[in-house]
Amino acid sequence: MTDLVKVGPPDNYRLPNKSLGIIFFNEMRKWNPSRIALIDWTGEEVNYGRILQLSVKLASQLKEAGIKKGDVISILSQNHWKYQLTIISGFYIGAKVNLLNPDYTPGELKHFFSICRPVMVFCTVKVLENLLKLKDEDYFPARIILYDSESSADLENFDEFVEAGSFDHRFSPTEVDPQEDVALLLTSSGTSGVPKLIQLTHANFRMTMVHAGEPSWFAFTENETILAYLPFFHLLGTGLCLGTILYGAKLVILEKFVPDRFLNLIQEHKITKLLAVPAIFLFLVKSPLVQKYNLSSVTDVLCGSAPLTRELEEEVGTVLKIKSVRQIYGLTEISGLATATPKNVKRTGSTGQVVTAQQIKVCDPETGKVLGANECGELRIKGAGVMKGYLGNDHLTVFDEEGYLKSGDLGYFDEEGFFYIMDRLKEMIKYKGFQVAPAELEAVLIQHPAVKDVGVVGIPDQKAGEVPLAFVVKQPNQSVSEEELVRYVAENISIQKHLYGGVRFIEQLPKNSTGKTLRAKLKELL
Repeated sequence: MTDLVKVGPPDNYRLPNKSLGIIFFNEMRKWNPSRIALIDWTGEEVNYGRILQLSVKLASQLKEAGIKKGDVISILSQNHWKYQLTIISGFYIGAKVNLLNPDYTPGELKHFFSICRPVMVFCTVKVLENLLKLKDEDYFPARIILYDSESSADLENFDEFVEAGSFDHRFSPTEVDPQEDVALLLTSSGTSGVPKLIQLTHANFRMTMVHAGEPSWFAFTENETILAYLPFFHLLGTGLCLGTILYGAKLVILEKFVPDRFLNLIQEHKITKLLAVPAIFLFLVKSPLVQKYNLSSVTDVLCGSAPLTRELEEEVGTVLKIKSVRQIYGLTEISGLATATPKNVKRTGSTGQVVTAQQIKVCDPETGKVLGANECGELRIKGAGVMKGYLGNDHLTVFDEEGYLKSGDLGYFDEEGFFYIMDRLKEMIKYKGFQVAPAELEAVLIQHPAVKDVGVVGIPDQKAGEVPLAFVVKQPNQSVSEEELVRYVAENISIQKHLYGGVRFIEQLPKNSTGKTLRAKLKELL
């Protein structure tokens, strides 16, 4: 292996190379049945004994319904504890569990259902109207189970469905081939077009759980209390939840991010570890609400989903009065982590080092040449977490000739193997031959006191090729002009990166479910 390829530690972790059903079933039985595992935002507490019993009963009901290994069950729901129970039961029987955004339109649901063809859907009343618009399609699921409503002629109540099942002490999860059999079908971010269905095998998602437990990376332990507010249909949200359950930490579930409720749960339950995205970091440093709550229990904060500026990273540490503010980098296509800043290591601005069982090379995106330290190129990743592929899109070429996944992200590593992410390859602005990263301009603008949020895109220019344009959301009760912001950027960044396309003020930036700005949507506003 050349020094130009950065390799993470070997996988010697204690989790067996078996099905996720076997892993979860055996690990959950190690905990005291009365130990509280989950606390829903409504105040309902669920212990390990109850999770174990209900997950087995639900698995028995799924089998009774004729669902077998390899069949697809879909979940369309807001965050709540029964969501995770459903996933675990799906693991038990070897089903492929498909997690979908409950806000999808009928057209979006049609796209995904036509690809994965679920035999059963678990959902809430909120999504029924859109779901039932597809009832005449040949891929419409045979049964719909409602988490939050009574049974009717065509719909079944979740609690009644589970209670009809049996708890057999001789129960054992279905055997699968961990390397080949798919456990999860997750959607891609959609930042570069129509979202795709990512196939993660049992072996793939096992790596997510390995990284959750390893002391250098997420370091989940029974001494932690963790807040789950990121959407469960996203890998970051469900990975956090299932890792917490596996390792005996206490999980507090919030249906969705609501500022005062988010802060109150941190204070009330003394949350110790916080997994966040840049939008939450912005909230923590910009919102006056934060000062009204005691957040001193938080000792470790990790940020993923998009690069975080050095300034914002340092500001969060100041607000929370902690040293452990860490960045991570990953993709759903690799089951989560590629790099992470190790616990108790301070490297501001870096997304850390390569994690267990992954390896990364940085390549010139045009020639494919492997680059060295401090040379910026596309990150390409290989390892135990890399997906099986996109369901129904086998023709897509996302791997290079050596089997590395092309991430589409630009970055570099330093002499010590710490990585720094610059931006998306497709979103770089080409100004007179110079490569301008939108994230770099956004990092400057967000420091202005009148700017609440910002997204930068390139727009065509006859002379320069492309020039940067900023879409800005103002802070409430703040006044700032386009000229002021253009001048502010010019005073803080090199001449090739000035806002030659100007500034446009908007009420809200289009974002995906994890708070990542959808720059393609911004371009549609032009």
